[in-house]
Amino acid sequence: MTELTNNIYHEISAGRSVLLVGPTNSGKTWYIKNTLIPFFNEKKIKINYFENLDVFQKPNNNSGIFIIDEIETLIDRDFLETHSTKPKSYYSKEYLKKVKEWHNKLKDLNTPSIFILTRNNQEKIDNVIDNLKVTDWGTKVKCFVVN
Repeated sequence: MTELTNNIYHEISAGRSVLLVGPTNSGKTWYIKNTLIPFFNEKKIKINYFENLDVFQKPNNNSGIFIIDEIETLIDRDFLETHSTKPKSYYSKEYLKKVKEWHNKLKDLNTPSIFILTRNNQEKIDNVIDNLKVTDWGTKVKCFVVN
């Protein structure tokens, strides 16, 4: 078992949630599908996997753990906007509306979960790792880097 898998298993087994952060094409989704889900299946832990929040529906019985790919946080919005080279706002109004809808879907989730976030450079990843302790929807998380 890899150190990352062991750390995630430790957090989930203790009833805590995890946030995995890494750049685009770093293997986050591959790791989830090819390492983490098979690992949890071997442990007989039920997985509720959602590739994105547009298709997320919370099951009635909250059994197992949730893995949600491609979440978004606005906790680091000021940091991203300050470090952006774009002359316009970092997030469009439409995207912000969608993100708030996603957060509303997640706010009642009360089972250990694994959330996957993309940040595309080391400075942005480090900012998340150093500063994100509670998500926008109120879930305490421990952050790990996938790269």
